[in-house]
Order: sequence, then structure tokens, then C-alpha cells
Amino acid sequence: MPSLEQIQKQIDALPDRYTFYTSKEIRYLPEIIGEDETILAITSGFMQKTTWLCVCTNHRVLFLDRGMFWGLRQVQMNLDRIQSIDSSYGLFFGVIRMWDGASSIAISLVLRRSIAPFVKTVQQAVDQYKRHMVHDLMRNAQQAKDSAITHTATQPTLKDDLLDKLERLAHLRASGTLSEEEFTKAKARLLAEQR
Repeated sequence: MPSLEQIQKQIDALPDRYTFYTSKEIRYLPEIIGEDETILAITSGFMQKTTWLCVCTNHRVLFLDRGMFWGLRQVQMNLDRIQSIDSSYGLFFGVIRMWDGASSIAISLVLRRSIAPFVKTVQQAVDQYKRHMVHDLMRNAQQAKDSAITHTATQPTLKDDLLDKLERLAHLRASGTLSEEEFTKAKARLLAEQR
């Protein structure tokens, strides 16, 4: 897990951030952000009668609300599940809405200047994540196809394998290692196994 200091550096490096009244949520981020996650965008707003922190990482979008003294409410949408994100705004504040196909989340009272950068970053993160997923699927499919081709090319067919075994038996009979009776039994057993 990254430390609070590392997370704070990531947040400070973001050009458009709005973290009004969310210091409790920011202090909680080290407990839920993974080592391979990077914070791409952050904003805050009002939802369910409290202030929430919205964080977009390279894997998901998190919505966090820490209670004043205890409690936590956390909602996350993985980037591959986000189907739509939109926004609207007035003079100073606006709303960001996200859908994952089954549910939606709307956060209001988001500072107007932080809305467009947050929405754009989420859209880019979703596109990039889905492109990586497709690329990985295509690479895995190609590797499976190459492996199957290599496997079938190196494996003798059943017919070739049977002919090799019969030739070995005939050679053993011709050299005197197998009697005619032993040869006949072994040949019958091989033919029965191939059926």
C-alpha cells in the first residue's frame, strides 16, 4: 500500500483538484489504494446529505465518505464497468453522473472548474483500460492459437503413432525377440486400443 505522503504527492501533482472538506477521506486512501494504482483525478461534492471524495485511478472510480468520528461509506465502479459519465453545471457548481449499466451515482455541488477535467480524465481512463483489456485478450488468444498449432505440429497423429508401434512389433518379431504368438497378441491389443 502507498503511504499517505505518496498519495498526497499524487494529489498535489494534479492540476485540477477540488478536495473541499475531505481530509478524513484523503487520510483513508492509503488503506484502499493498491500499489499498482495511480490517482488520475480527484474532486469532491455532496451526495446523500454529506460531503464525498471522488477519486479516479487507473483501475476504478472511488466515492468515499468517512464519518466524523467513525464509519465509512465507500462505492466503487471499476473502469471496465463504467458505461457512461456526464455532467451539468451552473454558475459555480455542478453535478457529475456515472452509470455502470445496473446503477448510477450522482454527486452534486462539485466546483464547476473541476468537473470537466474530472469527467475527461474518467473517459480517458475508461478508454485506455478497455483498450488494454482488448489488447490482452487478443494477445492471449494469439498465444493460445500459436500454442495449439505448435502442439498439433509436434504431436504425431494417432494413425502415425499406431504405424510406428506396429513397425516396432514387426521388427521385434523379425529379430526373434517376439514369437509369432506374442506378436499376434500385441498387434491385436494395439488395434483394440485404437478403436
